[in-house]
Amino acid sequence: MESRKQAILRAVVHEFTTSAVPVGSQALQSRYFVNLSSATIRSELAELAEAGYLAQPHTSAGRIPTDHGYRYFVDFLMDLEAVPESVRTYIRDELVKAPSDVQGLVEKVAMTAAAVTQNAAVASAPQGSQARMKHVDVVSLEPTEVLLILLLDGLNHSLAGRLSDEVRRHYQSSELGLEKEVVGSIVAALDQYEKGAENLVVHDGVRNLVRQPEFAESSRLQQVLEVLEETRYLTVLLRELIGESDLQIVIGSENTSAQLQGCAVVLTSYGPSHRLKGVLGVIGPTRMAYSQTVARLRAVAHAASDRMAEVGV
Repeated sequence: MESRKQAILRAVVHEFTTSAVPVGSQALQSRYFVNLSSATIRSELAELAEAGYLAQPHTSAGRIPTDHGYRYFVDFLMDLEAVPESVRTYIRDELVKAPSDVQGLVEKVAMTAAAVTQNAAVASAPQGSQARMKHVDVVSLEPTEVLLILLLDGLNHSLAGRLSDEVRRHYQSSELGLEKEVVGSIVAALDQYEKGAENLVVHDGVRNLVRQPEFAESSRLQQVLEVLEETRYLTVLLRELIGESDLQIVIGSENTSAQLQGCAVVLTSYGPSHRLKGVLGVIGPTRMAYSQTVARLRAVAHAASDRMAEVGV
């Protein structure tokens, strides 16, 4: 695409994401291109529309970006906005006091992302999240019954601080006897814990969607709510969308989910280590401030990763 067309497309995207009003040639000339005539700008707008980057809702209206236009902007024209220090401070302050349990922490992550992006936010617990053994005690209750709290010589040394995969290997290599039986019970508890963590997905900020003109029709908003409320479906959807990427932007008709084809979805991975990653994202209208959203979402992901590492999630 020629540099002048790129500049005009960038200006249309900026204007429309800010105002939600179709952008005309006069507005572009007065605000961005004082050295170009309105006729020249109209000609460029027409060519961009013919190429599929812009659309004209009504004959007398200005232009709006299409999904194809947003995709070109995201892939070739977008520069991430600097995150204001006040926003960074807010993110740090919110997450430094986030609960140390997985569910409480993930809920805080989603709430913070929704607040700083002004969209609906979704967050999953780190996929493959592994519980870490901190301490093991086994307490005798009856002659033939024990409660798994009483200290056994050697067991804390073997298991404390270990990830669940390491505990499973310890179980497999243990000889038959009391220790193997105890460790087997621990492994079963860890399996149950991790199964719950993998299915944990929370959302926040639906109220932000209500304020967007694109969702003024209740039917469009209801479609998005159906996706957000169906946790099991949302878990699968997030995994499919993020894939192996650290960042994924899915725009409008690119969404495989019919309910989200009027939305933009921006996702990033986050977590305490490269191996243990969750998905953090926002859902909003295709008329999204992509450069701002991506920058702020990454800032939340970074702070959340630090907090998870600190509390050992």
